[in-house]
Amino acid sequence: MNYLPIGADILCRQVNPDPDISGSALRVINSWSHELIRLKKYLQHFHLRIYLCLRLCLYLTLTGLIWLFSSCIDKMPLPADISMRGGGFTGDTTYLRLNPIWDEDNGYQFLTPIEISIAQDGHIFIADSSSQRIFVIDQGGKVLEGFEPLTNLKDEEGDSLTPIDVDVDQKMNIFFIDGSRRVYRWNQIWNDLGIDSIATSATFIKNTTDSTVSPGSEEWLNLANSDDWELIDVEWSTDEENIDSLLNPHLFFDAGSPGNEAADTYFNSSLSLFSGISTSGNDDFFYVTDEYFERIIRIDFERSHFIKLGSGNEVWVHKGVFKGSKLKVANWGTGAGTVNDPVAIDVDYEGNIYYAQLGNYFSIHKIHEVTGDYTTYPSVFQPGQNEIMELYRFADPMDVAVDKSQFIYVANTSEQEIQVFNSYGNFFKKAGIQKVIIDTTIWEINVIDTTELDTSIWIYDPDTVLVDTILYIFTYDSTAIDTFYTYEEKGILESPQAVAVDDRGVIYVCDTPNSRIVRYRLSNILEEDIIPEN
Repeated sequence: MNYLPIGADILCRQVNPDPDISGSALRVINSWSHELIRLKKYLQHFHLRIYLCLRLCLYLTLTGLIWLFSSCIDKMPLPADISMRGGGFTGDTTYLRLNPIWDEDNGYQFLTPIEISIAQDGHIFIADSSSQRIFVIDQGGKVLEGFEPLTNLKDEEGDSLTPIDVDVDQKMNIFFIDGSRRVYRWNQIWNDLGIDSIATSATFIKNTTDSTVSPGSEEWLNLANSDDWELIDVEWSTDEENIDSLLNPHLFFDAGSPGNEAADTYFNSSLSLFSGISTSGNDDFFYVTDEYFERIIRIDFERSHFIKLGSGNEVWVHKGVFKGSKLKVANWGTGAGTVNDPVAIDVDYEGNIYYAQLGNYFSIHKIHEVTGDYTTYPSVFQPGQNEIMELYRFADPMDVAVDKSQFIYVANTSEQEIQVFNSYGNFFKKAGIQKVIIDTTIWEINVIDTTELDTSIWIYDPDTVLVDTILYIFTYDSTAIDTFYTYEEKGILESPQAVAVDDRGVIYVCDTPNSRIVRYRLSNILEEDIIPEN
């Protein structure tokens, strides 16, 4: 036990101090005495003197306790060298960075990898704007051959294309955008099998009426896309120029074409600028974010050509079109389910739409289609109910992705991290950061007894005043507690611009300024072929 007596003798006798009292304690006592002397000048009435002195005594008592506590606790200094490889609490799971990093040091030729998408076969498609290229890599990190048409991308005029987003549908159509009003396509299956021939004319029949038409005409489009007409005869051509135009990356959709402008009522769609694209899981349409008009729109498929593959299969080739009311998904606003400076979009296996935006208020949204007399897309997440909708949670989130379990991954770009949420929109964990553990000791102080001491205080200024007061003697106990705490440190990500996740749960991040792809995985589900950071 430690005892702290505080009495009039200690307060008033500044000469011949107790040798057991430290220099710091004596300085505190002297300052208390000077405080009493100074304040006495303002005491004009006896009762007022007593009242102020009692308040000063309470102040002195509390100050003494603070001095006592600080003198009894051994402060533990922070370690000079904190390990940056801390993994969180014991038994806790965390996202580990996987080796190797896909960068120049490991043989990769990325310049500005800006977006990433994972196909159903596991292949990873990376849009690199400065390279005018889409890289294709397997999950083991090997850059795949056979995708040469996706290098040195050019448009129909021969001008270089700078892809800013890419996505792949179930028919292995690789769609990409360049920030304009256009969407481009390249099909992997057609290139793998080859195109044997292309239809130059075809005969359709309805009941007993038949009609022979040629591709590209309005009548061809009407008959080819009608359920009432049946294709019965085809005239084929092996013209290499037409076949090559389909095998190479080519224009799939143009919002500025006359038909699409007419269908997009109330908007001059020739001004549209697409900032994100996502296939829907349905082979008949996909979604894009339009940053110019701050909206999300749907692009439907329409039959445009008929081809015979090298395998002998005959398949329809499609182009993208606006289809009236179906194109409107979400428009500008500031509430849940509205759009404000959109930058990215993704769709899960149930057709729920997730999008990221940089505008005010809510950064990440989830909406879903509801059909009835007309189609609406209400918000699934709501402020106050889902943590992902918290204000100021994100700083410039440039991308959003969703996995097969509907977990949501947000590239929180300015905070140099990936935030992960469960299917209910509640926070799960972060990737790209490091937890550091500090093991330390704290002292717990408990007052176990208090004794009142009725005493008097003499005040000299130079008159002598005797003030009756009550001081307190505290008896206390202290206990050392061994504990630890954690804090977050930034990892190696400088500016994560895009995020994707494969069926194994591996997270792929485009760290664009450093021209690299960084990967992460939960520590409790690592497999033999996945190498964590040593």
